[in-house]
Amino acid sequence: METLTNTLNAIRQQANQSTQPLNNKILAENLFRDLRLQGLKDKDIVNLSSELIAQLTNDIKVRAEKIVAADAPSSSAEKLARSR
Repeated sequence: METLTNTLNAIRQQANQSTQPLNNKILAENLFRDLRLQGLKDKDIVNLSSELIAQLTNDIKVRAEKIVAADAPSSSAEKLARSR
């Protein structure tokens, strides 16, 4: 996974919006190559990809719940103030 680390570092240094799609493609190609070199088969890579999506989905959900929870007290206070 040395190649992956080098690729991630290079992409961080080039954090330019206009090159982001190209960076993502390069990152994916290098990650895929590293996974193959580590002996992962098609099924392993699909399972890993599914788990990454599940982790991202859960992270988004947790962050959204925190935002809603942070907004809830002020919304309740505003409703109470309007009802008076």
